[in-house]
Amino acid sequence: MWRRVHRWPAVTLGLLLIFLSITGSILAVDPVLKRFDRHVQPLGEATVGDVLRRSAKANPHFVIDRIRVDYTGRVMLRGSDAAGSRDVPINLKNGRLGRVPRESAFMVLVQELHRNLALGPDGRPITLIAVLSMLVLMLSGLTLVARRLGGWSRLLSSEPGRGLNKWHSVLGRLMILPLLVTVISGCWMSLVTNGGFPSGIDDQPQLPETTIKADPVAAGELAVFDQFSLADLTELNFPIEADWWDVYSLRQGGTYYFIDRVSGEVLDTAPAPFWARALDLFTMLHTGQGASVWGAIAGLVSLSVPFFTVTGVINWLRRRHPRPSGMVRAGAAEVVILVGSETGTTWGFAVHLASRLRDLGKKVHLGGMNTTFAMREEAILLVLAATYGDGKPPSGANQFLSRLAAYSGARRFAVLGFGDKAFPAYCAFADDCHAALEQTAREALLPMTDVNRRSSQAFAAWGRALGSELDLPELVLDYAPPRPRTRGLVLIEREDFDGAGAPAAILRFRADQGRLPRFHAGDLLAVLPPADPVARLYSLASCKRDGIVELCVGKVDGGICSTHLLGLEPGDAIDAYVERNPDFRPAPKEATIMICAGTGIAPFAGMIRQNRGRTIDLFFGIRHPEKDYYYRSAIDEWVGDGRLSGYFPAFSRHERRTYVQDQLRDASSLVEERLRAGARVMVCGSSRMAHAVAQEIDAIAAMLNTSVAELRQHGRYLEDVY
Repeated sequence: MWRRVHRWPAVTLGLLLIFLSITGSILAVDPVLKRFDRHVQPLGEATVGDVLRRSAKANPHFVIDRIRVDYTGRVMLRGSDAAGSRDVPINLKNGRLGRVPRESAFMVLVQELHRNLALGPDGRPITLIAVLSMLVLMLSGLTLVARRLGGWSRLLSSEPGRGLNKWHSVLGRLMILPLLVTVISGCWMSLVTNGGFPSGIDDQPQLPETTIKADPVAAGELAVFDQFSLADLTELNFPIEADWWDVYSLRQGGTYYFIDRVSGEVLDTAPAPFWARALDLFTMLHTGQGASVWGAIAGLVSLSVPFFTVTGVINWLRRRHPRPSGMVRAGAAEVVILVGSETGTTWGFAVHLASRLRDLGKKVHLGGMNTTFAMREEAILLVLAATYGDGKPPSGANQFLSRLAAYSGARRFAVLGFGDKAFPAYCAFADDCHAALEQTAREALLPMTDVNRRSSQAFAAWGRALGSELDLPELVLDYAPPRPRTRGLVLIEREDFDGAGAPAAILRFRADQGRLPRFHAGDLLAVLPPADPVARLYSLASCKRDGIVELCVGKVDGGICSTHLLGLEPGDAIDAYVERNPDFRPAPKEATIMICAGTGIAPFAGMIRQNRGRTIDLFFGIRHPEKDYYYRSAIDEWVGDGRLSGYFPAFSRHERRTYVQDQLRDASSLVEERLRAGARVMVCGSSRMAHAVAQEIDAIAAMLNTSVAELRQHGRYLEDVY
């Protein structure tokens, strides 16, 4: 529901919202410019009495009926003389009256466009609808961000993910408070204009009457006005000259003072009406009138609305999905593929799978997970499901589990989960789908399998397993999600290792042409081997500051890319591009515990190399110190110069066989101390190693009344696992 509430106002009113934000930003400049008007003067210690006396001396024939201090700080007198009635500024130094500059025709037009689209009263309801829609967008967007991050308590935590979707969310959280102030105040003003709220203008307090019937005393001679600071004055209205009983009405902020025209006595006081005070407040908050600095900030913040609108529409368009030709209805299909996707990425994989199965002669149905299906008994059900936020279903699958009991047929199934391990509830919804399908007595063709960060390799491996179960050995899934432009990298140096039976190497590249792209250690290098469109991801062991691209690569049996990379000689080139991985970083201030095995040392090597003052402990699993001790001399240097605070190697095929989990257990008191102080844990390596490490950290965390799950939720347990 929240996704729809957030989507449609932006899609239908996007251009209007952009228009209103731009015109509002232009109007926000006006209060700032008027602060430099030549009639704006420092009010200092001046009183209302000072203005009255100076005006009477310099302009004896000018009869005043009102004094006000406008939002720019100008002191304005309204009155009349031989030149007629007018509203003019006064020079506080010499009492002379000035001229009010004519309003800019451009600003007047922009103001009309912003208030009512220059349509007069007919345009006011349109702007009210737009500003109310903006408020709905902000509240629904904040709710969606909270759900995405795993709860309201995590709104201030870092944002996982990448690309426009991430920055739409990040900037939204940064701008939410000033935007809310601007939009709520705009809603109030628009409701007043459209008659929804009273303005308070007609709700003036009842004026008392003077008790003395005598000739009035000149205002400048009444000592009472020296008690009122000019800086605090809102407005002073003079009594009607011909009305003996009328009094002065002076307003300071939220209080009225009623003053006798003869004695100067304060006859009564009264608070300004609520609606009038509210309108003053919201006018100031929305326009910046009376608070030019805030107005400038609000104007700049309003310019973020076009960014939110454009990126929101782009993200919505990306979620829409193509339909391959040749699909059949669910009741006639041999294979039913159901998709649950939040950003649309999963649909790309699903369309590729459906097309390949169709090309192999299968009758395929492709659809969303929210529709209830009646399928053939012998049909195969394939569920491709992403997870949203803290384990919730994506918007296209939020009714699947509740409707599953009504699904018929398809006695065999397989579930493939898509997600990002930077999120705390990685593939949780896919796990729920697999468990729910098993509870319906359906048979699982394969264990629940996951695809981390759009991994083409994981998708291809699942395809091979699926093809084996379906007796389709020719099923090859070589889908590659849309990728950035590649660039050439030339190998300049390699350091080879035996790898305890499996060859490995540290490879260093430079840019073939031009400069290296911006990247950090822990980001990923996507390498495209020749004649293969599927990129393989490798953790970067360097950052741009190092001037090289460094990888640590081990030979994988049957691995096309690892074979290609390990076969390179200095001078050979590869095609690659960088995928940012901003959520896999050391803690900015707290200690970091790095745990890895084998070539999983790569990102940590780059991070430790650049370490300046952080506390970092490294647990490194190696097979044999003479075979695969990557970065051995560098680690000795880092321990010596303090870049590594603690180092705990584990050798699994040498003398006393130990693994990283053993070293963690032996150093549990240190790990407990680090966790108690807020340390972040980072794990890189095989999923088998990561599982054992998670169990060990969970046991240590339990002594602090926490867990790996809770550490994940707070961004303190990060994994880069393959």
